[in-house]
Amino acid sequence: MQRRRAALIVGLGLAGLCIAPSALATTSIADIIAHPDDWANKQVTVIGTVVEWSLGYQGQSLYTIKGEDRRISIVSPNPAPTIGDRLQVSGQVRRRPPDEEFDFPPVILETGRQAAP
Repeated sequence: MQRRRAALIVGLGLAGLCIAPSALATTSIADIIAHPDDWANKQVTVIGTVVEWSLGYQGQSLYTIKGEDRRISIVSPNPAPTIGDRLQVSGQVRRRPPDEEFDFPPVILETGRQAAP
């Protein structure tokens, strides 16, 4: 009986460790926007609400999410989400170097998305 209880406690502890990193691993959209060069080419997970019209073409899409009062564009290989959807998006931050006339904002190349809690 004690072995089953110990196994249950260990199992629940391991399950908690598996769940906790995903909750802690989110990156602030505001931080990405404020320090785009620091985040360039890094994998991130952000949470935000779809706020702008989504552009979709042949199953791919471009949409904008807002979190922490900042916005970031998402380039996705998936169909466009609906405005108002709250999403958790994972992907790679891409940053085009600024030129003499324009400092290009960072975008995220989506590798995964799901409804956010």
